[in-house]
Amino acid sequence: MKRRLFEILNVCNTEEEVKSEFAKYFKFKIDTKQRFDHYSEQVLYEFKYTKNLNNPTTRAKVIAQTLYYIRFLKYGNTTKPVPPIICVVDKDEAFTFPTMKYKSFYSVKKKYDWDRAASIPCPKLVNDILRFQYTKEIHTYNFKNKIEEERFIDKLTNYQSSQISFFDNDRKEITENNFLEIYEYWYSLFGRYVENGHKASEYFISDIEKGKSNILNDSELFINMGDGNGNVKNVPMLDYQYFWNTFDKIDDTKTIYAIRQKMDRISENYQRRFTGEFYTPIDYANKALEYIERTIGSKWYEKDNWRLWDMAAGTGNLEFALPTSALKNCYISTLLLDDAKYCQRIFPTATCFQYDYLNDDINLLEKSNQISYAPTPKMPQNLQNDLENPDIKWIILINPPFATSNTVGTETGKKSKNNVSMTKIRQMMDNSNLGEASRELYAQFLYRISKEFNDRTAYLGLFSKLKYINSNNDQLFRDKIFNYRFERGMMFSSEHFHGSKGKFPVGFLIWNLGKRIDLQNQNIMLDVYNNFCEKYATKIIMTSHRNSFLSKWAIRTEANIIMPPFKSAIEIGGDNKDIRDRVSKDFICSLMCNGNDFQHLNQTALLSGPYVSAGAYSVVPCNFEKSMIIHAVRRLLKADWTNDRDQLSQPNIEPLPSEFVHDCIIWSVFSDSNNTVSLKNVEYKDKKYQIQNNLYPFTLEEIKGWRCSMSDIALQIAAANENRFFATWLTGKILSNESKTVIKNAKKLYMKFYENLNRIPWMDYKISFWDVGLWQVKAATKDRDFAIKERANLRDTHKILGEKILPQLYQYGFIPPSIQPLSTEEAL
Repeated sequence: MKRRLFEILNVCNTEEEVKSEFAKYFKFKIDTKQRFDHYSEQVLYEFKYTKNLNNPTTRAKVIAQTLYYIRFLKYGNTTKPVPPIICVVDKDEAFTFPTMKYKSFYSVKKKYDWDRAASIPCPKLVNDILRFQYTKEIHTYNFKNKIEEERFIDKLTNYQSSQISFFDNDRKEITENNFLEIYEYWYSLFGRYVENGHKASEYFISDIEKGKSNILNDSELFINMGDGNGNVKNVPMLDYQYFWNTFDKIDDTKTIYAIRQKMDRISENYQRRFTGEFYTPIDYANKALEYIERTIGSKWYEKDNWRLWDMAAGTGNLEFALPTSALKNCYISTLLLDDAKYCQRIFPTATCFQYDYLNDDINLLEKSNQISYAPTPKMPQNLQNDLENPDIKWIILINPPFATSNTVGTETGKKSKNNVSMTKIRQMMDNSNLGEASRELYAQFLYRISKEFNDRTAYLGLFSKLKYINSNNDQLFRDKIFNYRFERGMMFSSEHFHGSKGKFPVGFLIWNLGKRIDLQNQNIMLDVYNNFCEKYATKIIMTSHRNSFLSKWAIRTEANIIMPPFKSAIEIGGDNKDIRDRVSKDFICSLMCNGNDFQHLNQTALLSGPYVSAGAYSVVPCNFEKSMIIHAVRRLLKADWTNDRDQLSQPNIEPLPSEFVHDCIIWSVFSDSNNTVSLKNVEYKDKKYQIQNNLYPFTLEEIKGWRCSMSDIALQIAAANENRFFATWLTGKILSNESKTVIKNAKKLYMKFYENLNRIPWMDYKISFWDVGLWQVKAATKDRDFAIKERANLRDTHKILGEKILPQLYQYGFIPPSIQPLSTEEAL
């Protein structure tokens, strides 16, 4: 006897188990290719665990989620038919409904936020579905009731076994944005049957237009090619009828024209668009155009006073998604002549030309507010006329190159990118004393754009990293040049760009070039998109002045005392060109803290001498506490792609609570990135140095009572008469219980270390002095049976202390807010 569905699902413990067991019961193979829970041509399934589907608000949210999938199936880049039935299932109950009942919701473009991830649907959509009468009438089948369960099984079995043509199904629209995938699908079915005398794409264009093709009999199809000739073709008729039961024919001549124009672009080596080193992903290029329309109004290109210019177009990836009717108002320029010719072929109605925006036609750029051009300018005459016309409004759409010169000013340096940014614009920026930003090609583009479109109605739509908003090196550039009003924007991961390394945020931000506001006085909130081009969160990008950066917090004292430079805990350097081998008076240790943003967090450590290269400073008594806090902040945080370019800030209150300060210091001294050690007879520049460990945590009074199995170290301890800096600092301090526990467990580890020192190959870790470093202790006791428990206890209690400190880093303003996930609870 077959088990009941209720019995099978009732023992499931997760949504995935419900889905798996349900599929087994109904004997179908799960299809999740578009991230649906399960897709079939007859039924789209959404599985839950325990959601109480009778609850009106819950039901409305789940239906809203499924409508995101249906909208994608109807309008997106997929050839799958829209299933006529939707089925929602959890372990206790289920309901089904016809897709077409909600067509008035999912076919509306502007009323709802369709950018969101389906799992967090638009609150307005949820509200409207909640109030929709049919939502209240949907019957929920309770699996606990055997009769209800049987009715559901019979109904679903009938749906699954029916042909899609038997349903009142919603056909997919063919548009100039999704026709490519549909054409490839059409070609796979009928291309070899029709291609004769005309290209298959020409037959496709005719076939998709309403009234241009007719079925003659069981195998013959008449296609009007629009040239006075009609061709009869034999095609597999069942496949043909199935295709046109899935898609709607087009009765709008403008759409047909636009598709025909884009089809011509496709035939021009379409794959070339996807092989550029940093080609802009098409989904995000499309999304950028939507953001522009939301900013300046829809169908801006139908107005004669708007123009668009992309000065770094490459092969035209940003413009590919533009409606064909917009191209006549577009200027597309690129550095390479080959790319310019390619753009001329695929955008025949646009003005496409080869142009070096950083060098061409700039000799008179700054002579007056009205731009004057050289007697023989390189830019086309119509562009000159438009730039001189004050009534023309502009959209600058650009993904500028991000190469950086390795040299400042006009000096020569490394060979890799030696002269990459030595342009005429660079020279102008250097003359304006804009600092290191002048080395950046993207900043050079922005500099000329700011001059070219000064006091005009112009909007800049910029794909870029976010460093121009908040980096230390770009502060002068923000102060003097880039201080425009932010309108709206989005961010997504750099991994979508072919050829990019690492994961960091790429932004598309729209700036109003006619409105000037200091960036630090603006609230720059971006929509955050996931890997499927779905909006799932928002993020505030902090734009504080660099004077408030954490890197500027601690006083840095003059360093003029020579000391061997360290590469790592026990490795001495000095063979590099830019040697940093000086420390300050009263030197305690060195804090390596290169950069001020999240991408540099791993470049943080404490060393017993100067760090061999740039990015470190001397920790001395007057900056000790702040330095240890900086170390803790940088090491406790974890970077991901969304915060990779966030800047660290100075605290929002001072003085900080003493418990917080002490906790940070204890955490830093007992962290894995405390690489301070003691070393004997370190040779550097013909001298020998004895390196002491100033962060040694215990007083001589304590350790003289410990057992030490190595006689040399034992004699040193007996003869020593001066505590190290940190041991003295600790004396008399009031510490939290968490910090006390860390010190207690560290003490046990040190005692085990000294007690078993004769069992350790101490020379491997350069252990020679009594004030041995924590790094040396951990390295020497790793995998040693006698210290397993002590190491684990120190690790665990140190982690607990870190977990206590971490939320306070947000509380005291050291780091900006994390991304804020979108919610469906708004407006409910």
